[in-house]
Amino acid sequence: MNPDQEIKVGLAVLPPIASQEQFSNLIGVTKATVRGFVETDTLPHVKVGRQRFINIVKLIEDLKAGKTIFARGDYHQE
Repeated sequence: MNPDQEIKVGLAVLPPIASQEQFSNLIGVTKATVRGFVETDTLPHVKVGRQRFINIVKLIEDLKAGKTIFARGDYHQE
């Protein structure tokens, strides 16, 4: 191995769920946009107490399975 050779490693540490504010910062949109995605069941989410968190695990599973379009109602009653 050449010592000048770059080794690219894809390391990403993401929590299994993220608050709407954390997720909005992660993807670069407003918190209101993420709240709208949650209210219309466009993103996978879980309810913890009175708050709804983005289900990062489900989102990544769907992306790995080839999902590219997220539409209103995709995650209704999950």
